[in-house]
Amino acid sequence: MKLSVWSVLKSVALCMVLAGLVAAGYLVYSKAPKLLRELTPRPEAEAVPAGQEVVVTIPNGASLSQVGNLLYEKGVISSRLVFKLVALIRGEQYNIKAGDYALRTGSDAGEVLDLLISGKTLLLSITVPEGYSVFQIADLFQSKGIGTREAFLQTAQNPAFVRELGLEGNTVEGYLFPDTYFFRPSEKSDAEKIILAMVRRFKEVYETHVKATAEQYGWTPYQVVTLASLIEKEARASEHALVSAVFHNRLRNNMKLQSDPTVIYGIKPMGSKISRADLNRDHPYNTYVHAGLPPGPIANPGKESLRAAVCPEDKPYLYFVARNDGTHHFSTTLQEHNSAVNKYQRNHQSVAAEPQPTKPASTPASRSPGANGPKPNGRDNRR
Repeated sequence: MKLSVWSVLKSVALCMVLAGLVAAGYLVYSKAPKLLRELTPRPEAEAVPAGQEVVVTIPNGASLSQVGNLLYEKGVISSRLVFKLVALIRGEQYNIKAGDYALRTGSDAGEVLDLLISGKTLLLSITVPEGYSVFQIADLFQSKGIGTREAFLQTAQNPAFVRELGLEGNTVEGYLFPDTYFFRPSEKSDAEKIILAMVRRFKEVYETHVKATAEQYGWTPYQVVTLASLIEKEARASEHALVSAVFHNRLRNNMKLQSDPTVIYGIKPMGSKISRADLNRDHPYNTYVHAGLPPGPIANPGKESLRAAVCPEDKPYLYFVARNDGTHHFSTTLQEHNSAVNKYQRNHQSVAAEPQPTKPASTPASRSPGANGPKPNGRDNRR
């Protein structure tokens, strides 16, 4: 018995319909648990009190379903399906921005979606002052609830990490640029990410405002940052270029820098009272004992000090003393300096002794910016 073409077509169509029904049945069967979970309200035993503030971190590249799950787990929304439907209907499923958000439990799905699309993330703000040492910065971050002092210093003093950043030295001292920074709450325990942000800012400023002049005279960033750190700790108001001139002139004349902050670096907190024993203590950073630059930065300088390190003022000064009004008196001769000391510091310190030329230290003056760079007016002194 021959089958007509029409009969064959009907049989094929029937098979396709049956196959479709089977596939649909399997799809419903496989997806039913998930749909039921998304449609079923949160069990009363797991209910989260409405109105509580929670922080939700939306990772980079998170799918709409993943975002819905995060919001549901935190109690921000009561239905993942409703959240997804709202996003799909509005065509916003791909506009959710990553970040940390301050949300409230029991919120409306549409309002939550509005916030996630706006990108108004929760950020922690911290301002690092100019001249802070790595130890002071570690204390500052801990006091603001951003990581711990121990973790920060462990990372900052890790030579392998310093090399990864492309920096000279064994620590990031000098490269933590003073500025205001913003971090996500989920990043506050990530010392590497925090330090990386500060080093990147340093590199931006250095390459824009300092690098060309430094390279013209063959100075390394490490030498510039070391000198700039001394300038930062000594200068007041708009004196940075004048203080730089003093240091350049002393380096050129092979005179010890005799910078007080170097005496206590790594030994006492910055700003501590300096004793005669401190001045005479033989440690690598003490510029009363060793000639030339110290072996590394003693603080983290700002832009003005970095610029001053490579652009000193055109002055012959060799000395300066605090006037106790936020400024310094600068002198060319020891006699003039001693008179200024008697005038301004009579009850604070004794008359300075004549600094004597010394042999180059382990970081020789011949390798320091002052000895291998321009005169204070910026002209090359190598002729």
